[in-house]
Amino acid sequence: MKSLFIIPVLLLLGILSYGQLKTVSQSPVFGEDESVGIQRVLLMKNGNTFYLGLSKKALTVRVYSPKFTVKATKQLHPHLGKGSSFKVKGLYDMNGNVVVLVSAVDNHQVVLQRLVLDGKTGALLGEDKIGELEKVSYFKLAGVAFADIPEPDFFSEAMPEGNGYAVVAMNSFQPDRNKRVLVSIYGPDNKELSHASYKSPEEKYKYMEYLGIAPLEKNKLGVLAYGYNTRTSGGKECELILGTLMTGDTSLVLDKLSTSTRPASSSLAKYNPASKKIMLLEIIPKEGFSATVVDPFEKVARNRVLAGVKQSVAPQNLFPNEDGTFTIVYEELTMMQSVNMSKIDMEDYTVSVLSTENIGELVSYTIPRRHQRTNMMRTVAFFNAYTYFELAYKQASPLEAFGYLSADGNNYLFLNDDADNIRKAQDEKKLSKVNSIDDCDAFSYKLAGKNEVPAVDYLFEKPSEKRDHNLGLFKGYDYNAESKTYVIIKAEQRGKDLSWRLVWMKP
Repeated sequence: MKSLFIIPVLLLLGILSYGQLKTVSQSPVFGEDESVGIQRVLLMKNGNTFYLGLSKKALTVRVYSPKFTVKATKQLHPHLGKGSSFKVKGLYDMNGNVVVLVSAVDNHQVVLQRLVLDGKTGALLGEDKIGELEKVSYFKLAGVAFADIPEPDFFSEAMPEGNGYAVVAMNSFQPDRNKRVLVSIYGPDNKELSHASYKSPEEKYKYMEYLGIAPLEKNKLGVLAYGYNTRTSGGKECELILGTLMTGDTSLVLDKLSTSTRPASSSLAKYNPASKKIMLLEIIPKEGFSATVVDPFEKVARNRVLAGVKQSVAPQNLFPNEDGTFTIVYEELTMMQSVNMSKIDMEDYTVSVLSTENIGELVSYTIPRRHQRTNMMRTVAFFNAYTYFELAYKQASPLEAFGYLSADGNNYLFLNDDADNIRKAQDEKKLSKVNSIDDCDAFSYKLAGKNEVPAVDYLFEKPSEKRDHNLGLFKGYDYNAESKTYVIIKAEQRGKDLSWRLVWMKP
């Protein structure tokens, strides 16, 4: 068995805390006798809560009233393509109706479907295809894994103030370099208002790679991208570029921000509306981790190598905070590979809060954990951030994901973990190896105070029986800052029986 890298385990003191988030209400259980599939929730402007469950065979919709009662339930059968390739790319409240964007693979081609659902009854009002990428053979797809070609995909974000939504197509195998990144803005009525190509500046770069969307204003969108060449295509030049698209326009205004020797091997970009800054987190081969803060209004970028970060960790996600800062969550990983089996040790999370002024670390916390999985399909970096094929064969359970919330002046990290290990960490004892998510419960860490390990408590109620467990589906949540309402999908394991319900909470 070959070990790729070895990582020590940190055993640190945790403090039990009570009353972190308060439960307001819970829905009746559902899903006992059905395949729930990909699950998402949406807090609507009218006070309703919209639930979506997308399986390979059906789309299940539930609408809850402002008083948390069930108003409507529907099971729909839209024509979306191959079920194992489904990805939910967007879930938006538009004029009281719900827009669902779903990408799927159909005959070697990635397509983006749009469903419009009645926000009160859940009825299907319309479905159409709004995007398609080049057909790709399995041979070409090998280039994504081995030749650093960006994965063909769609990306979407809501525009501010409910003023529609943006869609970006990363069409990696499009022969025309000026059509590889396409940007569209749709209005609240789902009409396309803008459509533009991210053109190579001065035809200088053969390759264009999408990095992230920044909804800057209700009618203004920023799109971050790399333009670069390779040794075989004219040199090793690489440039960070910001494209700006106004609603109604058909071309992006491009601004060159900075240069580097090559694009990152992995990257993640997020926009923070509080500070009006974009943070780009990158893994640079042989160099480590780098953070770049982009001011999309002044058109300037500042970069800093993140010193002091262990080589044994990998960044898993990047989050904007209410106070304008950003949080990076790292995970300690050890991978072991043999001919017939792979094992991955997933250990402590490190939570690092960075300033946008000097990209310096303001505070750091450690979340002790010790998990191991056999033959688990996952990426080393940004596994928690990426949207993957949740319905595909042997994909990791979405319950493996952790959650993060910046609300009402506090930051929280949520995860499913073993209750015995939580107690052992508090007593400075060696943690046991957890081999499955099934026997875990949801816990909440309040990221405050001077202790390296922050206060921790059950997110939901503590189970009365040892064989029972309450887990959180942290990819299935929503938060409304105005009403200070957090809704999360809860998995209830009662012996061998699994069911689901929605839980509404307040920070």
